[in-house]
Amino acid sequence: MFGQFDFEGVPGQPGARAQKKEKIDNDRYYELLGVKKNATENEIKKADRKKALKEHPDKGGDPEKFKDISKAHDTLMDPQKRAAYDKYGEESMKKGA
Repeated sequence: MFGQFDFEGVPGQPGARAQKKEKIDNDRYYELLGVKKNATENEIKKADRKKALKEHPDKGGDPEKFKDISKAHDTLMDPQKRAAYDKYGEESMKKGA
């Protein structure tokens, strides 16, 4: 009577397609620092200092890796940023969530 309605993408409606969940990469920062996901702030500080000294550009390290290590440290030391990273991954940090 009112024409064809497109219900694709509307959950629970006929013709709705299941949306694919993308794998969230929330391990990278922990791997960069070499700590476990349940690491304490103290463990993160120690690991950051060790990695930063090794990768510092003035000491012959890779500048890009040094920036990544600094970003990982800043994110994991802030409880709110860490929670967002653990839940949504690195994309949440780029979007400013």
